[in-house]
Amino acid sequence: MRLFLLPVLILFFIPLASASDDTNMFDATANARADVEAALVRADENGTRALLVFGADWCHDSHGLVDHFQQDDMRSIIQDSYELVYIDVGWRHRNLDLMWELGAWTIYGTPTVLIVDPDIGLVNRSTMHRWHTAYSRPHADVVRYFRQLAFANPGGGVVENSQTYAGLVEEIEAWEAREGARLSNAYVVLQEWRATLDNEFAAAGYDDDATRVVELYHSVENDIDHHRGRMREDRSALYSDAREAVRDALFELGSDLNAELAAQLDASHPDLTLDFPDYGGMLFPWEEDGWALH
Repeated sequence: MRLFLLPVLILFFIPLASASDDTNMFDATANARADVEAALVRADENGTRALLVFGADWCHDSHGLVDHFQQDDMRSIIQDSYELVYIDVGWRHRNLDLMWELGAWTIYGTPTVLIVDPDIGLVNRSTMHRWHTAYSRPHADVVRYFRQLAFANPGGGVVENSQTYAGLVEEIEAWEAREGARLSNAYVVLQEWRATLDNEFAAAGYDDDATRVVELYHSVENDIDHHRGRMREDRSALYSDAREAVRDALFELGSDLNAELAAQLDASHPDLTLDFPDYGGMLFPWEEDGWALH
């Protein structure tokens, strides 16, 4: 029995290995803007790209991506092709202006990963929001993605390269900029509100008024998170609808999808419309009359 228990006990007390033992990769005190500007300067000098990871230390998937990056194969790819910067977003309320300037309108999930070429700008616009599942992503997928994006330029097929599709994308980006600003502001206001509630959180469970205030706070927080998930799904659906609408319009002109057919479609200025979500009925408390931080 002793011979059996000894290895079990040894295994029990050996800490689990992790590719990353750092728990402070995302520094709230860092000058993120200066770090990004320096990374872009280095990228320009070295012929590389800036790899900007907007995440947080509380986020499981942010550290999951860090773990992927610290594997030997990813270390080599990053060393050769990228200037890596980790940027703290707090509770999705910090460094948002920096994201906007780089072409990301809001945070649908953490981490959000921007790959920026100093000459052509953001190169992974369509996939930058896909890393909120980084912890569970197969490592081979991570390697393949960042190896490809080290050199690939934005582009697509006949549909995506048409002016007609580009026009629909402009409409989607205008919608996302408007609604993304609203969502980002919601997280900013939520944190401002939370900063006033230390006494209520301490008394919750003992004082009825404090408990009600804390419950209201969590209810609003849940509403914002639900809205964020809905926006992410709606954004994906809009891009899918845009591609489908242009593809259908092309097939009405001919069965061979090529650049000439796309040029013919663009010249005809088709009246294609998208069904944008209407969030008008869903108001956050601060968007209603009489709201004040408590």
